[in-house]
Amino acid sequence: MASQFKNRLVGVTILVALVVIFLPSIIDGEKTSYQQEFVTTPIKPALKEHSKDFQIASTLQEKKIVIQDALQTNNTADLEVDGSEWKVEEISEVEDKDINQIAATETEKSEPVNQTAKTAFADPAWTIQLGAFQNKENINTLLKKLNKAGFQVHTIPKEVMEGQLTRVFVGPDVSKKALEEKLPRLKRLTNLNGKLVPFNPIEP
Repeated sequence: MASQFKNRLVGVTILVALVVIFLPSIIDGEKTSYQQEFVTTPIKPALKEHSKDFQIASTLQEKKIVIQDALQTNNTADLEVDGSEWKVEEISEVEDKDINQIAATETEKSEPVNQTAKTAFADPAWTIQLGAFQNKENINTLLKKLNKAGFQVHTIPKEVMEGQLTRVFVGPDVSKKALEEKLPRLKRLTNLNGKLVPFNPIEP
């Protein structure tokens, strides 16, 4: 029994000695590994943050370039639009000038026509005024009688209305003498004393 106890005691002593010898090294190794992990762990996130910052900066730079290009494009488009509007205004002004010139030309052309019309009636024509009447029935009866006798007649105003003063004329004729010769016949036919008056086709 004593030998077994001694053997066990020796074994426990050896085991304790081994624990005492190797335990500090084991503990120091774990501390070193913990320290290494503690030191090396922040390095990787720091690198990632720098890379992210670089990516963000590059992205912002690209967006800035794109925005500048867009602004330049818009400015160019505005200039082009302003130029087109200016061209449209210029064209409209030219068209207005052309229209005014055409209108002035047409006016100049129409003036000789009016002068020609006045020249054509430079020689005065004559007409016989038989009288002025207001009774529509009497006027229509007189007109029918004169037309039936072969006389050229007209009234002023042209439309005969009841109660409206209407003048009755025979003619016109450029020969005053020819109309004078018709006066006696008109006197016998209508019992009216007609008189010669100048005839103006523009202002009757």
